[in-house]
Amino acid sequence: MPHKTLSRKPFMLMLKDDSGELSPVRLDPNLANSENALIVLDEYNDTCWVWVGRNVSMPTRMHALRMGRSLQKSGHQVGSTTIGMATSDLVEILEKNDSDPDVAAAIDQFRNAVSGTWKFDDKYLAYEQKKAEQYEAEPVRIRETATHETTVSAPSPPPAPPRERTAAPERPTVRAETVSPAPKTVTPPPSENLAEKKAAFLLYSAVKNADLIYTERFERDGDMGVKIEAPGTMVVEAVLRGDDLIVEPADFGGGEEAKKIKQEFESWVSKI
Repeated sequence: MPHKTLSRKPFMLMLKDDSGELSPVRLDPNLANSENALIVLDEYNDTCWVWVGRNVSMPTRMHALRMGRSLQKSGHQVGSTTIGMATSDLVEILEKNDSDPDVAAAIDQFRNAVSGTWKFDDKYLAYEQKKAEQYEAEPVRIRETATHETTVSAPSPPPAPPRERTAAPERPTVRAETVSPAPKTVTPPPSENLAEKKAAFLLYSAVKNADLIYTERFERDGDMGVKIEAPGTMVVEAVLRGDDLIVEPADFGGGEEAKKIKQEFESWVSKI
């Protein structure tokens, strides 16, 4: 991957997302595990890496992905140094999808990027001495440009406009036209997909009975699904298959609040 020319040696900065709280940590490849969500600003490869372990909760996962996209543009400041501003590449790695060849390749690239023997400035700014010497920025050269004077002559006066001839007025021509009635607008019939209606009822029931919910769309065996998490209340996955909405777990996870959501949902479905 290409790197930008910097006026200082390049750094790597690792940030850990702990339940929505983002804080710098010393670069350590062992932190890229199933329990952690990490953002690594990599100035050697001009890349913002986002690592999300398979066991990371949905709220933390969504926060880490959102912050990664933001930090790719703004970078992160440590002391007086801003690291990783306007990096060219953003690589989001969801460990739970490691069976996908592209994700597996990205995991290997990420682990190779963060491995090595690192030294640190300002406690968290990691650099490798050999790479720091290799990528030292060259001084900016200013090319001289010759200046040529151009003599501008005064513009010639515009020619006088030709005299217009006054044409004799023409007699108006009257044409008879048959006006066809405007075509009627055909309104398509509303969708009768029962699974979509049930999914809407499920979302409504969750919103009505929980203070905060997170949703995530996914696909399973060619069918669309939605994951709904109400922190501390329930986590369910619903798959739309034909006219059916398959919700797992079927008891919505138990608990009093989850039971309220389940009862509300079943009440709406019974009216279809």
